[in-house]
Amino acid sequence: MIETKPPLEEDRLRLRAEERSSRSLVPAAWLRPLAHAPEAARQLAGRVERIATEANRALESRTRIPPLWLSFIAFVIVPSFAGAVYFAFFAAEQFVVETRFAVRAIEMEAMATPKGESAAFTFTPSGQNAYIVTSYIRSRAIVTDVSSKLDLRAIYRRPEADFWARLRRDATIDALTDYWQSMVETTVDANSSLVTVKVRAFRKGDALALASAIVAASESLVNRISERARRDATAMAEKDVRRAFESVQAALADLHKFRDEFGVIDPSLTGGEIVALLAPLVAQKIKLEGELFVAGHELSADAPTVRVLREQLESAEKQIKELKGRLTSSDGKSPSSSTMSGILAKFEELEVRKALAERFYALSKADHDRALLRANRQSIYLTVFVPPAEPEIARYPHRVTYPVLIFLAFAVVWSIFVLLLATIEDHRL
Repeated sequence: MIETKPPLEEDRLRLRAEERSSRSLVPAAWLRPLAHAPEAARQLAGRVERIATEANRALESRTRIPPLWLSFIAFVIVPSFAGAVYFAFFAAEQFVVETRFAVRAIEMEAMATPKGESAAFTFTPSGQNAYIVTSYIRSRAIVTDVSSKLDLRAIYRRPEADFWARLRRDATIDALTDYWQSMVETTVDANSSLVTVKVRAFRKGDALALASAIVAASESLVNRISERARRDATAMAEKDVRRAFESVQAALADLHKFRDEFGVIDPSLTGGEIVALLAPLVAQKIKLEGELFVAGHELSADAPTVRVLREQLESAEKQIKELKGRLTSSDGKSPSSSTMSGILAKFEELEVRKALAERFYALSKADHDRALLRANRQSIYLTVFVPPAEPEIARYPHRVTYPVLIFLAFAVVWSIFVLLLATIEDHRL
């Protein structure tokens, strides 16, 4: 059974053969009349036909572009050309303002001099605080702080900005932070803790205003760090001072209550007064006892003189006993709160408590003063030695460098991809 091709297929093959013949150096149809020629002629015709066929194939291979070059044009040449057109005709100029500052810690030390003690200041680099400042500059916090003074959205959406570099109209705070990080560059010198900040904007004045706002916000951050360190350094000492002062107040309140309760300002003075009253009574008693002894040998027991002396002696003994009872307990037991000895013991206890509280308060106050002095010695300062200045020319974009870098980047990626495909094909063979 003979397989027949559809008419459309035959027409398509015929048209392709005619197109090939039209592009051939020597069309094969020209040699068909030589089919009935002698053998030598037919051999010559066959050679010519083979040469014409090979020439046709060579011509077709030259007129068709290889797929490798097509991929190079599509993935390298076209994007590079688009990037060159963008940077040459559309990319907006960007002005750069650079500022540099140092984050230093100052320490004050006491030095002995012939005239006494004087303060010596020592500046030391503060690397950790420098990295804190740079992290703050590239954070959302500074975007919020600067936005309260400058309209960042309006600055980054100036009419001078091109469609690619401009901030989106509906940008959220996170998108604004990402855009801020792309427009602000920070570097830190690890050895000297010097911070370099570069700010880009589409106008000279905007770049200068942004750089000045960054310096002001950084100084405010450093001041807050110093104040927080000072508060943390003195917080515990202040708590001890307050606790000691409360103890002193409590001791004074107890002593005041004691004096109001017993009506005695100083029990030791009151006891001295009682002893002063007791001494003449004891002397009088001794005298009366001597007189009564002499009168008892000379007079009868019922004599008026003896009775008077006996009554005076009893009165003196009663007063002496009363005064001694006010001083100490007569039964030899622990002194009660009504005796002067008990009052004096309670008063001495309160006095000791007050003295200890005052001593502890004095020590706490001295510790607080030392902690405050140490905190004041260790302050952090931000010193700007390259202030922001308005630029004269735009430093971005690099209209020649960037297209070349784009071409090299796409070429490298395309080369890697082609090498991978070649490696895969080699493994298949």
